[in-house]
Amino acid sequence: MLLNEFLLLGAVLFAIGVYGVIAGKNAVLVLMSIELMMNAVNINLIAFSSRLGQVAGQVFSIFVITVAAAEAAVGLGIVIAMF
Repeated sequence: MLLNEFLLLGAVLFAIGVYGVIAGKNAVLVLMSIELMMNAVNINLIAFSSRLGQVAGQVFSIFVITVAAAEAAVGLGIVIAMF
């Protein structure tokens, strides 16, 4: 696929995530929207990494996935503790 198609997919996912954060009524929906935004950034990082022939974007993407997993665990733990 072309780089433009991946960037368009990332932009659409990021826009959906921003809308979910802005219009989110509960904390779980906001957390899921933030995760969607992080996945959009991962798509862009991997697309640019593939296009440039470098591994740095893929390494950063794995780091973002690790941080997102920790954020989801802590965030959901706080939400469960509140309710």
